[in-house]
Amino acid sequence: MKLLLMLVVLFSTAAGTPPAISTKQPARKPVAAASASLVSRFDLAPLWSLHGDGEAEARVMLGYLGPQYRRLELVFQKVRRDRKNPAVYHVAGKTRERERILPFTGTITLTSMRKVRVPKGCNCAREWNHYQATGRFRLTESAAVEGSGTFSGTLTMMFSRTPNGVAYLPAYKDDWGYTEGKGEGTTFTSTWRNPESKKPLNLLWASNFMEIAPTVMENFYAGDRGMHINPRYARMGWNRYWENEEWWADDEPIM
Repeated sequence: MKLLLMLVVLFSTAAGTPPAISTKQPARKPVAAASASLVSRFDLAPLWSLHGDGEAEARVMLGYLGPQYRRLELVFQKVRRDRKNPAVYHVAGKTRERERILPFTGTITLTSMRKVRVPKGCNCAREWNHYQATGRFRLTESAAVEGSGTFSGTLTMMFSRTPNGVAYLPAYKDDWGYTEGKGEGTTFTSTWRNPESKKPLNLLWASNFMEIAPTVMENFYAGDRGMHINPRYARMGWNRYWENEEWWADDEPIM
């Protein structure tokens, strides 16, 4: 009888609840921390500056203003990264709409950055790393000029890290020189307000605007293979987009 009781106790112990299996996953680096690390790593000032890293050709950004899609030009003459916050860039530059030229100052603040695959339609080397960043901005025109206002909005950008540093890589072009797809660049989506205006104006400009124009302006190109600007937009100043005039060169902005 004692032997039987001992066997029962041993069997009950062996059949007890098995130890719990841990389902805890290995800790991953938080997305926010990874994004902040990339934001700190890359200085993007050369991608917005008028002459980048000493480039001979000026980087003039094009865009449209208002419901009539009037042509807008914008240059960042000075771009300086904040010494304490690497996500913030202090900028100064000018805008031109027809014959109206206004200086501005403001900030661009990056809010996220991540590594991405090679963008579709981009003439990019696969061995290089490609990134997407988002942010916000606020640009205030000089109060000394009548009718001045404030631009505010968001930005999205694609860029690559090349052996020579950060860069925008271009879109593919066919054998005839026509662009297929779009390359990398920065797009600024904004509203403009001033104290006298009844409602804000919507506008958009980009470093590679002529590549994205057909996606943001309906029937932007006309003619065989889109060789000409649609007359609807030509009347709004787009017939002069190619002119290489240094309209910003009167004086240096103070930042």
